[in-house]
Amino acid sequence: MASEERKSPPTVRRSRPFSVTLLTLGVLSFAGIHLIRFTHALQQWDFLAGLLTVSPLYLALSGLVWLVVGLVVAWALWLGCRWAPRAAIAACLAFSLYYWLDRLLLAVGKAGYNWLFSALTNLFLLVIVGWILYNHRAKTFFGDVHDR
Repeated sequence: MASEERKSPPTVRRSRPFSVTLLTLGVLSFAGIHLIRFTHALQQWDFLAGLLTVSPLYLALSGLVWLVVGLVVAWALWLGCRWAPRAAIAACLAFSLYYWLDRLLLAVGKAGYNWLFSALTNLFLLVIVGWILYNHRAKTFFGDVHDR
């Protein structure tokens, strides 16, 4: 009888919304692209050193950083960690800042060709990610909605 009293209540399995699954796959794709960036920067070091105005080390390290960030965020989204939405939003905002700084500082003379398209696409993706993470089903999945 004492053993029955110590049993923990059954855990309720939360179902992952399809939109969160798609977002996780998108983040994994993002991480995969940066894995390719990292490995190709290492493999093509000499070629890139003669071609670019920046060191291939920049390409390799930035690829590695975004690979790790993408894997951590994808893992958190997949598991439904309570901190995953904040981490995903922070990563999106950080990548947006990185993208625009890279574009404005390193793509000298070529950054102006499609800035409007890039800005609108960036804004659209930020809105979509925010919508996916903060709709009711996702908030429930991540444990942010509580019955009162």
